[in-house]
Order: sequence, then structure tokens, then C-alpha cells
Amino acid sequence: MRKTTLARLLCGLTLVGALGACGGNMDGTAGSGGTATNAAGGTDNGTGNGGTPPGQQVANRALVIELDGVTYAALTAGIAGGTLPNLAKLHVAPAYSGGVNGLLSQQPNLDTPSWATLLTGAWGNRHQVLSDAPNQALQAPTAFDALKTANAGLLGAAVGSPALASLLTAGRNAGNLDTLANCAAVDSCVTQQSTTMIQQGYALVVAQYHSAQDAALNYGLGASAYANTLKQLDTAVGALVAETAKRNKENWLVVVTGGHGLNAAGGSDGLPLLSESTTFIAMNQADNGRLGSAAQPASLADLHTRASIADIAPTVLAQFGALPAPSAYEMDGGELIGAQPVSQLAGTTSTDGHSVVLTWAAPASGAIAIYRAGQQIATLPAGTTTYTDSNLGLTAAGTYSFDYVVTAGGAPVGSIAQIAYVPPPPPPPPLATTLKNGLASYYPFGALPAVDALNASTMGPFSAAANGGSLTADPFGGQALQVTTQTVDANGYDGYKLVQNADIATQAQFTIGMWVKTPCTDVVGFGTPVFANKNWQSGKNAGIAIGLFPQASGAPSGTCNIQYNAGDGTNRNDLKTMSVTANQWVYAAFVIDTVGKTMTAYTFDPVLGEQKQSTPLTVSASALPGLGTKTFGVNEDGTGQYHMLACGYPASHYSGGYTVNACTTVKPNVESFSDVAMWSRVVTETELQSVAGSGKPLSTILH
Repeated sequence: MRKTTLARLLCGLTLVGALGACGGNMDGTAGSGGTATNAAGGTDNGTGNGGTPPGQQVANRALVIELDGVTYAALTAGIAGGTLPNLAKLHVAPAYSGGVNGLLSQQPNLDTPSWATLLTGAWGNRHQVLSDAPNQALQAPTAFDALKTANAGLLGAAVGSPALASLLTAGRNAGNLDTLANCAAVDSCVTQQSTTMIQQGYALVVAQYHSAQDAALNYGLGASAYANTLKQLDTAVGALVAETAKRNKENWLVVVTGGHGLNAAGGSDGLPLLSESTTFIAMNQADNGRLGSAAQPASLADLHTRASIADIAPTVLAQFGALPAPSAYEMDGGELIGAQPVSQLAGTTSTDGHSVVLTWAAPASGAIAIYRAGQQIATLPAGTTTYTDSNLGLTAAGTYSFDYVVTAGGAPVGSIAQIAYVPPPPPPPPLATTLKNGLASYYPFGALPAVDALNASTMGPFSAAANGGSLTADPFGGQALQVTTQTVDANGYDGYKLVQNADIATQAQFTIGMWVKTPCTDVVGFGTPVFANKNWQSGKNAGIAIGLFPQASGAPSGTCNIQYNAGDGTNRNDLKTMSVTANQWVYAAFVIDTVGKTMTAYTFDPVLGEQKQSTPLTVSASALPGLGTKTFGVNEDGTGQYHMLACGYPASHYSGGYTVNACTTVKPNVESFSDVAMWSRVVTETELQSVAGSGKPLSTILH
């Protein structure tokens, strides 16, 4: 950028002179204008004119002065040093630009997006001006549009930046901007044209200066050229404010602001950093409490508690009584005069993905009302700071945006919230009451020793000297059985056994089902038993077994392989393709149908879902009782000595008797069991789905 600042200022900050000499051009309507507003019992326009006599009507007016490149640090330093006497007369506080980092409102700290926010009271996600690229069009209504609709009077702008003039051209062409003076970077032109509009009774005058930003970039923030430019701009501000003071029948709101901050080099790179997000708002009237402290913000989080440049357009509209109703409010900012609105309004997705959680900082008074898409959805007491909107009317998963408005005492603030919606899971199916039919044995656990609710069997350790059973949390909020095979006696017995009064395996059809949990870390390739009535040293051995193996090829990490087996001494049938997730309660069901000559296994895993596998049953049905002892090993096979026998030796082989890990083929392990049940029939897939999905134990249907 050329070093043009001093050249521009050669025209002087005077209020007279030929416009052409300052390089500007003016397009618009001359003449008087403005609409008279409510009669007042005396007003003070804050410009030193002493106010208007009581009972005389006054016309509300607004002057917005935008000073690109004037940083808050430089402004406060100049005020403290006495070099900016006119700005020192205003109420000054820091404000933020660029929206809020990480939220939908975030936009670059660049000129054009910031101008768009000043004009519309909205952030980039509404106005869609997101860069300094030429020929962009505003996609949100401006304050000019709203005031023209409200018949507020003549509206004008004198701008030093051709890019801002371009942004305003559509509004001028639409008739919503009566005068647009493109001063082509000449400050004196901006001052002169703004003065003329004030003199001609314009209701709203916007004056935009860009010289300080050019000086900062060309010379640096610490240069005398930059400091001198600020002094000259202060003189211009003083001249314009003085002109409003001459308008005794008008109540002028004066707002001075900057578009955005600058980096340390005096440039604008758009980054969301503290220095570049910090600008200022100065007013000739006391604010409603939103401007807050004049202290320099210490962090972005601190800065975002202050007012923002999005608050300026609503403040101007409030001056004219032209703020849209909450049902039609499309701005992110809120007024700085009148009733204090909420601040820091933000919407996030709830942790379950079903709702939008709105949060804000509330003023001390004023009932809260919530609007979504123009409809009021809630009324809350004053001081409320959050609301969860759960009635979004959504059914399909996806990302959705909702336009919210929150009012406090009637003062609105808007925000667009986005939700990554996750539909709530369907209600769990009820536990099928038909599961009572054919139920032959059932262990609800809850206490030790375990008791069969149907008195059809007993359960306990294979050896009283090796009781590895204890209680652990079950899937239903109760107690389950946990069995460790670290506890073993001298004869090699470990684990638990279930001894039946009548062997379920002699039935033509039967089903075994249970909730089981394993860490998977102690599972070995030789096979780790879960529930078996056979000597499982070989899958061909007579009987049935459920066992665990290491993670199968292609299976998700953190899983192990669960297999279901039947053998008759010569042949074997196996179901091998299913997996269970480590440390999760999984429902395993083994269905034997000697009539239909099939065996089917179901594994319901909370992570992997339902898995099902079936195969023809070719082994001899007479071999299914296994060892013929009516006994199933629990975290063991039917022998109770699986870990010892894996090495092929009896207990007598070990001097002094067998001890844990004397045979290392199969590692000792821990497994947990809940709701172990056996039926003398084929339990259907639908019934098993109700077991896995209902979240209820079988005990709930037995009463």
C-alpha cells in the first residue's frame, strides 16, 4: 500500500472547500429530512447544547464515526496523554471484532467483514462477507434498510474506503441510502460531506475514515506519523460532534468505533488474536451497562465478555425506536442504550446430541424470553442464564442450524446455533414374557452362594478349597458372579460348576443363554473356556462348549473371538466368526435343535451389535451331555481341571500338588456372569433380541 496518509491530509480537516479538490464524489439527495419523534420532557443530546426545552418535540438522530486502524491501546494512550481531547469527552470501552473464536460467528479480522458487521449488526455467518475480495454483496439487511422501512428520515454515508462504498452501492441503488459519498481516501472529504448531511437534517450519518490504518501499515504503530494521524482524526471527530451540537431540536447519539484491531506491525492479517480482535466503542451517551470496564482485556475470553461491533447497528436502531420485534430479529448484536440485553449468547449441542443448549450472561433485571425461528418457545425468570431446547422436531441425524433470539426485559440479542443432531435411540423392546416358557434353570445371582431360582440345579466352586467366586456389578445395577481361575487347589480344580438335577443336554431342543464379560487380555490361542460340559482339550470330545480365543483376523481391536462348539468324540461342529468387546457385558446364546438338525449361536455386543451364525448339527445327539455328569463348568470345562490338563498331566505329576501357572498353556483368567439361564426349547431370535435389548433381567417377568 502506498504511503498516502500525509498527502490525503493536505486537504485538511476543514469543513469548507471544493469537494472536487479533495478527490471525492457524492451521489445522493440534498435537502432537509428526518422525522420528528416522541415529545420529551427535555433532552440532552450529549453534545453540549444544553438540551431541548420541555414539551418541545425532538427528532432522534445518530452519527456513527468509524476510524479504521485506531487501536484501543493507542486511543487510551492518547486520551491519557491529552492528545485526543475530543475522543476523551466520550464514554470509551474496548469491544471485540471477528466474532467468537470456534463458534459460528467467527469471521476474519479484516476491513470488509468488519464493515459488514457494523452495517448489519450480524456476523459473517449471516452477512456472508468473509474476506476483502472485491464486489461482495451483503446477505443481511443493514441499519439503512431498517431505518428506511421505518421512515426515519434521510440516511447518508461518507466513506474514505472505495471498498466500503462498493459494499454500500446496492443499498443506495435500492433507495435505502439517500447519499453515498465516496471520498476516495480523503479525510477532509469525509468530514465535509458528513457535516453537510448533518446540516441538512439527515437522520443517520455514517462517517468512515481509513487514514489511521494506512499510517499504521506504512509507518508503524509507534511512529509519529501514526500519532499525528490520530490527532487529526480527533479533530475531525470534534468537528462533527460540534456540528450535531448546533442542532437544538435534535437528540443525537454519537458512536465512534474501529472495525478491528491490528497486529504488532500495524497490519491486518485477519487472525483471531487478542490484538487484532480488540477495537473500541465510544459514545456520547451513557450506555446501559453493556460497555463494561474500560480496562484493556487480558485475554480473548475476557474480551468476549465485552460489547462488540455487532452491537452498533442495534444501538442505532434503538435510538430511532426501530429495533425489529424479537420474532423478526436477525442481528447478533444488542442495543447499548435502553434496556440491557443478555450477552455472550451461544448455542452448543447437548452431550447426547438431542438438544441445543443455549447459554448467556443475564443482566440483573428483566424477564427472559426465548425465540426460535420467530416463535417464542420459553419464558424464564430474570437472571436465568441457560436454556435447553429439546423440542427441535428433528428425526434424522445430521447438522442443522437454528436462529435463536433471547430477550431480557424486551431487549433482543440473536445467535445462530448449529446442532450435530443424533436421534435418540428407540425405546428398548420389552422383555418377552414368553421367555418364561420352557425355562428350566435360571441364576439371577445377587448373592453368594448362587441359587437357581427354579431349584433345578446348584452352583459353586469345583473345589471348596479353590473358591474363586465373588460378586461384581451386573448389567442391571445389581450383582453378578465373577470367577477367577487364579485360585486353584492341589488337584488342579478351579472355576465354578453348575450341577443340574436333570441334564438339559438330553432334551431334543435346548437353549443356553447368559451375560458374560471378559477383559480379553488373558485369552489364549489354545482356548479359554466360558461354559462347557465336556473335556474341552479337544473340540471333538463329546459335549458342548462356549470358549474364547484371541482377536480374530479382521476383527476390531479391543475384541476377542467367541466360539461355540459341539462334538461327539469323532466329529465336531463349530461356530467361529463372532467377536466380543473387551470389558463389555455381552449376551451369548447357544441354541441346539436336534430335531431340525441345526445349531445356532447369537452374540449381542453393545459395540458390535447382533451377530448370528448357524450350521447343520451333524454330531450325534446322544453325545451332547458330554461327560454325563450333568455338570457345566463356569469359566472352566466339565472337568474343572482345564488349565492343568492343558499340559497333558494329572495332578500327581506335580510335586506337592498342582499350583497356579504350573501349566502355562492356558493363562488363569477372570470372567463375569449374569442371568445364566437354560431352556428346554428353541428360544427364538426375537425373544433373544428382547433379552439383549430390554436391559431387564429375566427375574422381572417371573413374578
